[in-house]
Amino acid sequence: MLYSEKIKEAPTLAEYFKTVREEGFEKGIEKGIEKGKMEEKRNLAAELLREGFSVEKVAKMVKLSLDEVKEIEKICE
Repeated sequence: MLYSEKIKEAPTLAEYFKTVREEGFEKGIEKGIEKGKMEEKRNLAAELLREGFSVEKVAKMVKLSLDEVKEIEKICE
């Protein structure tokens, strides 16, 4: 392959930055969605605790650790 052909295949700096920015944006969206799911789990756990469910039962139902549910319980008191 000739050097001039390699240059045509290599992305420009602008294309490289665009790709990096898009990948970063996608990762940011994924993190935001994950954060939203966790917040929903915490809200559900708080509601179940207020309804009288045990910490152990809530942890199992919502799929959070016992420590996380205990922290939520402290906040709800």
